Amino acid sequence: MKLVCEETSLLTSRMRSFRLMPVSDTDLLAADTMPGEYFVFSFDDEGNNSLQRCYTLVSAEHGKFYEFIIEDRGEGSASNVISRLLQERKEVNILGRGGEITFNSVRSRKNVLLIAGGVGITLPMALIRECFKSYGYSAPGVVVQLVLSCHDLGSVPCLNELMDLHTRCDWFSMRIHVTRVKLAKFSDIVRAGRIDLAFDYIKAVPESAIVCGGADFAQSMVTAINTKFPQTSVAVEAFSSGRSFDYIMKSETHKTEITLKTLNRVISVDPGLTVLDNLISHNVSIRNMCRSGICGSCKFRLHSGDIRSEPDFCLSAKDKAEKVYLACCSYPSENAVIDII
Repeated sequence: MKLVCEETSLLTSRMRSFRLMPVSDTDLLAADTMPGEYFVFSFDDEGNNSLQRCYTLVSAEHGKFYEFIIEDRGEGSASNVISRLLQERKEVNILGRGGEITFNSVRSRKNVLLIAGGVGITLPMALIRECFKSYGYSAPGVVVQLVLSCHDLGSVPCLNELMDLHTRCDWFSMRIHVTRVKLAKFSDIVRAGRIDLAFDYIKAVPESAIVCGGADFAQSMVTAINTKFPQTSVAVEAFSSGRSFDYIMKSETHKTEITLKTLNRVISVDPGLTVLDNLISHNVSIRNMCRSGICGSCKFRLHSGDIRSEPDFCLSAKDKAEKVYLACCSYPSENAVIDII
């Protein structure tokens, strides 16, 4: 499927909203999409290198438009390339969609805690907008709390919209933690310093918590939630799957294969990509969500061969003893035989 930009607006000095329209191959969106899902964008940089990035769908009207918020991280970055292409009204390819954190995942929950760091605000923004569509200004018994970490208030997209909802909706409240700018004064909404759930006022024990941001931020927040609210269900969205640094530094590549034992299938893999990315590139179905070693969705068992694993946050000692790995944190060092769990 291809999308092209119909309208764009500057939200902060580095973030833009893009309203995209479908051009062709709309079968990919035959089923209704839900804000909160992510789309896999495929595009080429100036050197004709193929790039793939995931961006959260913030709002949509099925078949008519799809809105995304993209942070431009500067010259040479993939986000700079895609931002420029969209502003130039160039068509971009959508390879697929994914993500399980949508309004449907919180619809039945009366108390939801949203925690976001930086551009991670896009997923909570999608959920909050869908909540407003469903609840309006009043929803007795429903509590949705947003706790946001940012460098400064000027880096928060849709800040006026969030402030208006905080003021007018009885179900929504937020707190913003500013980490890099000295504040002249504090308020009930804006605080200085990092998020500290041990001291932050949370209205009630949340049924669900959703954490969005970089891997380190997400891991620290998950630990804090599990400590303070052990009964709370936690979901994480943090796109950070990428190429292995060790592999990039090598001057040579080597042919590597993964055998999927139950499927009786052998695939050729790129040792510089995670097991997860390799499986997805070969259209092998595997559950995945955070891509950061936090949610534990993409488990597989190693029967033989060698897998190099980078830090993960959710595997138990028992898992590791039984040679269970996370596909998003593992790289195929040599031929391996695995089973997806």
